[in-house]
Amino acid sequence: MTRNMTRRNFLIQSVIGTIGSAAASMPMASLYAGDKGRSRRPNIVMYISDDHGIDFLGCYGNKDIQTPNIDALAREGMLFNNMYAASPTCAPSRSVLWTGLYPVRNGCMGNHTTCRTDITALPTYLRRLGYRVVLVHKFHAKPRKEVFDFEYINAGLPRNPANRRVYRREGLNTKEVEKFLAEHAEKRTDTPLCLILGDSSPHVTWEPNKIYEPTKLKLPPFIVDTKLTRKAMTNYYQDITTMDKRVGQVRAMLEKYDFRDNTLFIYTTDQGSEWPHSKWTLYDAGIHVPFIAVWPGKIKPASVCEAMISFVDMTPTFIDIAGGEQPKGLDGKSFLDVILGKSKTFRQYIYASHTRDGDKNVFPQRCVRDRRYKYILNLRPENTWTTHFTLVPDIPESHKEVWDTWVEKGETDTKVAGLLDIIQHHPAEELYDLQSDPYELNNIADKYDKKILRGLQRKLKAWMLSQNDPGLKGRHTKPAES
Repeated sequence: MTRNMTRRNFLIQSVIGTIGSAAASMPMASLYAGDKGRSRRPNIVMYISDDHGIDFLGCYGNKDIQTPNIDALAREGMLFNNMYAASPTCAPSRSVLWTGLYPVRNGCMGNHTTCRTDITALPTYLRRLGYRVVLVHKFHAKPRKEVFDFEYINAGLPRNPANRRVYRREGLNTKEVEKFLAEHAEKRTDTPLCLILGDSSPHVTWEPNKIYEPTKLKLPPFIVDTKLTRKAMTNYYQDITTMDKRVGQVRAMLEKYDFRDNTLFIYTTDQGSEWPHSKWTLYDAGIHVPFIAVWPGKIKPASVCEAMISFVDMTPTFIDIAGGEQPKGLDGKSFLDVILGKSKTFRQYIYASHTRDGDKNVFPQRCVRDRRYKYILNLRPENTWTTHFTLVPDIPESHKEVWDTWVEKGETDTKVAGLLDIIQHHPAEELYDLQSDPYELNNIADKYDKKILRGLQRKLKAWMLSQNDPGLKGRHTKPAES
């Protein structure tokens, strides 16, 4: 697979015509015009998966994986090439999504930690605007009562012993989603809906492979090629493909209950895949996420967005779509003009942070990137990078069982040994030229133009100070440039 991919070619070859191009510049007031008897304020439906790396989707250039329903979204709507999570673990990433505040300011810095109770989140913002705000299945943000008070539907599939699930529940039960949509369509026609569908897939542990041939998969360069790695990767692919079917089922339900034409539908994930050099890191494999939006009559089919956008911008955008005023004090800002095709640029810099995941991953990092370069500051460079993947034994075809085959291969293969060193040991500062090194395997902090390094150092320090980040001794309130 190639990260400098033919995503645009995928869309061009898949779609004939450009229906809806005129609608992309439609004035905001027209978003709410329409039929009597049903609210014309747009519904918002976001399908958010768990740990779905951007390299593992057909519409983002992977020719091996089968994701026909998500690929269809790219043909019908807008594929975003530069969407970034603000943190590479579940709870911090989702907390940023639903608050418009970076982890330091919302309080959820480490995975499985909680936000402050004195902040406001998406459910409150949208309910004030008359929306019904519902979250289904995977939640992973707290406190629920004081901050994330979504109307909640517990809708996981029944446990399947064949799937050997550890660390997760089964995926989204779409039958429960259909029951909800039918009820809303019948009884609350005049109430606009914000529906968040949280799927547990493709978080580990993965569904056993049924359709993929291990020897035929092309592995990313940060993955060590062993027989067990390939078996595990086919399981990951299988879990994604099964989840993709659920995306198609939900889309059919929206059509069935007459939601499609007045609904912004989004597919995304919380962060990258649970492979080394991905989740739990600020490399692009950890924070660069798939994001596809379909909005009939508003978004031009088969369009591609190159603007750089952060998850911190999601809540402000949803508020804007709902017709509300922007709250003061948020870190994010609305990118509705980008969605509607009125603007092709958005952020100049992307910021992200990672703190820890319990005791299995204590490796705090901060980063800033522009279109070409990324600078990473490691706050505890003396620590060896570890995660559940490298430490947890006795999970077949996963975790330490796979990692141990990497370590064994590294004992006789110097190239693999070098990759393992890159994965586990990090200097205080890292700098990458993302144009020539998209997988961030060649640190040029000590080898490159110091002007680039110093410029990004200043940007990151200003952001950390503006956040009152405990990673810095000083405190500052000057806003960082976005």
